[in-house]
Amino acid sequence: MSTDQQSSYRSLKRQQVIVGYLCILPAILGLFIFTLGPLLYSLYLSFTDWTILKPKQWVGLDNYRNIFTQDLFFFDSLKATAYYAIGSVIASIMFCFVVALFLNQKIRGRAAFRAIFYLPSIIPVLASSIIWLWLYNPDFGIINHLLSFIGIDKLMWVNSPDTSVLSMIIIAVWGSGNVIVIFLAGLQDVPTHLLEAVEIDGGGWWHKLRSVTIPLMSPIIFYNVILGFVNSITAFTQAYAMTQGGPGNSTLFYAFYIYREAFQRQNMGYACALAWVLFIIVAFFTYLLFRSSAGWVHYEGGKK
Repeated sequence: MSTDQQSSYRSLKRQQVIVGYLCILPAILGLFIFTLGPLLYSLYLSFTDWTILKPKQWVGLDNYRNIFTQDLFFFDSLKATAYYAIGSVIASIMFCFVVALFLNQKIRGRAAFRAIFYLPSIIPVLASSIIWLWLYNPDFGIINHLLSFIGIDKLMWVNSPDTSVLSMIIIAVWGSGNVIVIFLAGLQDVPTHLLEAVEIDGGGWWHKLRSVTIPLMSPIIFYNVILGFVNSITAFTQAYAMTQGGPGNSTLFYAFYIYREAFQRQNMGYACALAWVLFIIVAFFTYLLFRSSAGWVHYEGGKK
């Protein structure tokens, strides 16, 4: 290749690189302006005392110190969030997996059943929260009316600290149709020859489920666990629309607590500190989940 050809080739490559960077420039600017910029700014605000209408005052680690030593709502919020996250993730995964197994069978009206189970997931959370608030009403709610036919006394549901989080978990399970779809897609990829091999060896449905289906579905189960954990630990709308964190702080979910400190009490600096504590908590438990996955998640080809 001559010198002129080399120069022309380098010029062409340079133009291609420039065009490539120009194409991804909107995404890069969006990342810095709308993600990394606010993230770093919130970190700075977490070390300040700022009530929006007053100038910022640098307080160092005082916000973080107050969170762990003086803030009684912080531990109530962690308790409520942990209860909701663990309960909703376990219940949703088990319910969706069982329903997906059912919908994967050759049954009459399968398409209609799939649509029925998926439909709640596309209803806006705020709208569904209001609907469930009517259903849970202790005086004229239809749920208590139906339970009365089987001899169960009237329950207070979201109006009682004993059942408020359970009520939220039921709503989360009801609205997890997208998880059913993901499980259903994974079940349809389970090799039929492996299931037939279990039948030839004399195994029943339980042996197929335990030895073939669950191991091959473990990556999808793991994905749904991670997704469900992150979504549940940042739950906000249900507590905002239905209970405002009550009764007795039983539904004071962490995201709602951050909102209350930031926009109701105008403690922006303190709210940013709470948000960064949540970020660390989510990152830590996500890391633990990924570490634990080596013992129970099995990928194709035996790789973990």
